[in-house]
Order: sequence, then C-alpha cells, then structure tokens
Amino acid sequence: MTAAVTVGAADAGEPAAQPMRLPPLREELSLHPGPRSPDGAPSWTLQDPSSNRFFRIGWVELEILSRWHHAEPAAIAAAVSRETTIAATPGQVEGFARFLWSQGLLQAQGDGALGRLKTLADAQRPPWLMWLLKTYLSFRIPLVRPDAFLRATLPLASLLYSRAFLLLTLLAAVTGGYLALRQWDAFVTTFLHFFSLEGAILAGCALGGAKILHEFGHAYTARRYGCRVPTMGIVFLVMWPVLYTDVSEAWKLPSRAKRLRIGGAGIAAELALAAWATLAWSFLPDGPLRSAVFLLATSTWVLTLLINLNPLMRFDGYFLLSDWLDVPNLQDRAFGLARWRLRELLFGFGDPPPEPVAPRLRGTLLLYAYATWIYRFFLFLGIALLVYHLFFKLLGLFLMAVELWWFIGKPIFTELRGWISRPGGIRPTRNALVTATVALAGLAAVLVPWEGGLTAPAVLKAEQQTQLFAPEGARLAEMNARPGAAAAEGDRLFRLESPDLAHELAQAERKVEVLQGRVQVMSLNRDLLDQTQSTWRELETARAEAQALKADLARLDVTAPFAGVLVDVADPLATGEWVKRNDRLATLIDPRSSVIEAYVREEDLRRIGVGTRARFLPDDPSGDAVDAEVTAIATASSRLLTEPSLASVHGGGVPSYQGQDQALVPEKPVYRVLLRATSPLPAPARVERGAVRLEGERESIAAGIWRTALGVLVRESGF
Repeated sequence: MTAAVTVGAADAGEPAAQPMRLPPLREELSLHPGPRSPDGAPSWTLQDPSSNRFFRIGWVELEILSRWHHAEPAAIAAAVSRETTIAATPGQVEGFARFLWSQGLLQAQGDGALGRLKTLADAQRPPWLMWLLKTYLSFRIPLVRPDAFLRATLPLASLLYSRAFLLLTLLAAVTGGYLALRQWDAFVTTFLHFFSLEGAILAGCALGGAKILHEFGHAYTARRYGCRVPTMGIVFLVMWPVLYTDVSEAWKLPSRAKRLRIGGAGIAAELALAAWATLAWSFLPDGPLRSAVFLLATSTWVLTLLINLNPLMRFDGYFLLSDWLDVPNLQDRAFGLARWRLRELLFGFGDPPPEPVAPRLRGTLLLYAYATWIYRFFLFLGIALLVYHLFFKLLGLFLMAVELWWFIGKPIFTELRGWISRPGGIRPTRNALVTATVALAGLAAVLVPWEGGLTAPAVLKAEQQTQLFAPEGARLAEMNARPGAAAAEGDRLFRLESPDLAHELAQAERKVEVLQGRVQVMSLNRDLLDQTQSTWRELETARAEAQALKADLARLDVTAPFAGVLVDVADPLATGEWVKRNDRLATLIDPRSSVIEAYVREEDLRRIGVGTRARFLPDDPSGDAVDAEVTAIATASSRLLTEPSLASVHGGGVPSYQGQDQALVPEKPVYRVLLRATSPLPAPARVERGAVRLEGERESIAAGIWRTALGVLVRESGF
C-alpha cells in the first residue's frame, strides 16, 4: 500500500532515495464540523459526494489535511509539529495517506495511476460467485431521486412539523381511542372484512402506503435539516423487499438531536397515521375501507415498533442507538471490541483495545455485540430453514447452506483463522492454558463414548393379561367376578342381557318360520314354482341374520379366555345395571409370570439387541428395581400404543396424541421391546409404570449428532 500512494519517483526511474510525494486530495471532497467526542475533543466529518460516504476524523487528521499541499510526509509532519501543539510523525502521515488511498479519496496521478486504481478496484471486487451469493443475500434497487421533489414540497410538509399539528394528532389519538373503546367488540372484529378480494387489495394498499409514508418521514426530516436525499428505493434482504431512503448525509450534522429526529421520523409518521386512522374508524361505514383503516390503526404501527426499533439489526433502531450513544459505525466498533475482549479472555494476548473507550461505554458496547451475535445466530438459522422450505429441495438445500455459511460459518471461521495467523502465534499464557484445558475437556466429552446406557419408558405387567369389555350396550343379569378371585378358562364371569337383541332374534326366527312355510307351500303348487328361488334366497338371508343375532347374544356371556386372577373389577357394578358398549368390566391376569414392555426411540434401536442387560426402575419410590434382559424387539415401529399409561397425554414418557376413536398415536417412531426379569418374578396386581435403563453400545455425543444429521439429510434428499 505504501507503493500505492507513491507517485512519480519510482515510476519515472528516479533514485529510490527521493522523498515520497503524496497524491493530492480529490477536489470535490468537503469537510463539515462534527460532534464533540465523549471526552470533549472536537471532530470533523469528511464527505465524499460521489459515493455519499462520510468519514469522522479528529484534530490530528484535520491538521494533516490542512497541510496536504506540502505533498511529502516529512514536510507535512514538520509543519503540523511546528504550527500546532501536536507532535506529528511521518509515519502518522503515511498511515493516514494509506487510509485515504484505500477509500479512493486521493487523485490518481502519474504514469502508473491507472494501473494502481485497477489493482485497488480488483482487490475490492469479489469473485463472480461470491458477488452472486452476496447479491442474493442483499441488493438494492434505487427507484427515484427525490431531492428536487422534497425541496419543492418542503414548505407544505413543514406544516406537519408544527406544534399545532402535534396537538391535533394527540387530540385525534385520545378521541379515537375513546370512541373505539366505547364500541370495542365491533373494533376488534373489523378484520373480518379482509376475507374478500376488495378487502385484500385495500389492506395491501394500506400497508404499502404506511411504509411509503414511513420513508418520506425520514426524507422530509433530513431535507428540513439541509441534508440531500439522493435516492429512495427497495432493498431485498434474502429476496424479501424492504423500502429504504438514503439519508447518509445526516452524518454531517454535528447535532446529535437532529440525527435522532431523522432516525425516528419514520416511526413518528406511522404513529401519527395510526392516531388519525383510529379516529377515522369511528366515522366510516362498515366495509373494506373501514377494515383498511383498522389495519393502519393497529397492526401496522405495532409491527413497525417491533421491527424498526430493534437495534440488533440495521433498521431505524440501530441508527437511533448509534446516535444516542454517539458511536458511529456502532456494529463494527462493538464487534471489534467484543472480539478483542474474547481473545483476551481466552488467550490473554495482552493486546491493547482497538480504540480507547470509557469503561461504562465499553460495557454497553460489549453487551450490545454479544446480544447481536446471539440474536443473529438464531435469526439466520430460522431464515435458512425458511429458505429451504420456500424452494424445491435441491435449490433449497443450496441456499440454506449459503445462509448458514455466510452468516454463521464464515464469521466463526474468520475469527478462528485470525487466532491462528496472529503474529507471534498463541503464547502459553495462563488464560491460554485454561482455554486449552476446557477445550480438550469439551472435546473429550463430545468425542469419547463415555456412557453406553439409554433410558426408555416402560411398564412392568403380567406376561399374559387381558381386559374384559362389554360387547354391546346391555343390562348386567349375572356377575361372578370378584377382585382377587381365581377363574378357570371358560368360566362365565359376566352375563349380560339385551332386550333389543332378544326381540330382534325373535323377529328373525319368526321370519325364518314364515319363509320355511312359504317354501313348502310353493313346492306343492306348480304355479308358484317360479317364485321358489327368490324365496329360498330370502330364507337364507333370514337364517344368516338369526345366526348373527344368536352370536351377538352369545357374546353377552363374558368368559375367561385363560386361567388367571381377576383384578381391577369395575366398581360400582351390580346386577341390574346398564353398561355401554366397550365399558371396561375387569382385567384378567396370569399371576405366574411378568414381562417388561418398553418403547425405544428409532435412533437408539441400533445400540441394543436380544440379550442386552437392563434394569427396570418403577415410578413408585417404594417399588423395587428389577434386573432384566431383552427378549424380543419389534421389527416395525408401533403405530399405536397398546399401553395407555405410557402415553404423554396420560403422564407417560412416550410423546403421543389421541387419533381417531381415541387411539393413542406416537408422535415419533418408537419400537416395542420386551424384557424378562433375570430371576422368576410374579406378575404385579396392577401395571407398574417406570423406566428401563438399558446397557446399550457406547456412543459419543458427536456420533449421535452426526447420525441424526445424516438421517435428516437422507430423509430430505429425495428430489
């Protein structure tokens, strides 16, 4: 860069010992008084009109610029030291000259000037692929140059800045709010008129008009304080359009209050619009226009406050905070300070801070930087997922990868590279040793498979058990079931009666008798032989109906399907009572053996097999743990949960929801695993809920994350 600011001498073949001559400043640059710094020192703002950029400089830089006509660093430094109290050095002048050259603020002179400019431009121009990706993430489209229009209409717009208009707007807000509260029910239901084509168009126009008014609020306020507004247009942030107004010239204003007014003018304009819209709502007839006004009075300004006042993104809130703290380039300076603080905390380099900052302001900048990093991480992660779902899979995956790399991966990689490539490397300081120890411990915790166990929700129950239900809505005629009573296979436990079924059976049997008689008569009469075949079909149908009704009546006798013990007999339940279909009557278990039924997640299934050792831990603290081993693993995931107590809707550990017919459906794939106690264990009287701890294959946290991520990629790679 030193060669870049050297002109004439080296290019013309003159001796290298000739003093360096500096290119002159560009003639169109202008200098404006700037605000005083927090320590009271004066500042100035250097403006580049061609690019509409502004640079804040201090007293030393001002004195150097004032003597730039000396053209040599040594001569300029000597003049500054001789004519002021500043002890300037040629190195300071050369450093400032390199900065001016890198920003294109010096004239290009000499035979090699064009080549030097081309080299500088090439260095600043990214590769075409990087340019394309950066353009996709953010690009601007200037639409109008409003400065002449703003100057012409400023006298009319100045009426909106008067005290009278402010008082009228406050009165409109109070009056409109009072009238809206008096008919609050009608106010909050106005949005129903949006569900029509006319309502949707008016709503879009209202939103667009509010945003245009927002931008003109910035523009008119800037013009009012003498600032030029070169362009207004649309900026696309990840293909999302947002209006913008270039009010960069506000940086040349020394008054912080004026810059704050320019930054807050857009929000103030929308708040004023909301106040008048609230008043207008009470006088408009019901319909789409009233709905559009309702939108302006409610959601528009609320969304504006939530989005534009957010200082963690470069919207109005960011510039307001920057002006309020009087810290130009707030994000860059806060991020630089935060990176320095992070490096010192991790490695203790002993480097000076990037700039001297008061302790109180330093804490504010650090808090702002770390909050912005955290906010942006989750914001860009959400944007990446949104981009993935908005496009077809191949393009969505590519754009999501671009988002994650550009906004999250690239800054982290750049910072890590800065640590490694730092001059002098990383010295073995105390902070560095602590950081290395913590990092190694973290890597060990993530990479080493320390623990192989996994936990799954489970129940301990009888190996053979069944629940007895009422097959139909009927009356209990006989009850032979008692809690704890033994039952042999085939014993009748409940006898139900259904007068409706009995009546239908009697009718069906009567129909069969009638049809049988008709068939016999037809067989004796030749004239009726043609009707015999159809009558036989009716007879077969009637016999089938009678058999079905007999089967239904037979099912009303609830018997024991196997020998066991009755538990959970429905209570209260007595002879003569009516029961509904599928009402639970009792539970029959075989008390001789028990089984543990667990549900294992799909991602953990590969870590266990038949014979895996386990331990059942009941939810009841007074219950005993049971040592067991896996005896069977389902080959397919469970579509329904057969054990209701394990469902999350009943307090269990398997995330599930109720589907059709109140069926319990797992939210994620789970596999049914059966375990048996290693020593004989009688069946419990009731199902015991708990968890089973399985001694699965050891797997590190990193391997689990990689396997899960790979599964997601495989699942989502079906193009």
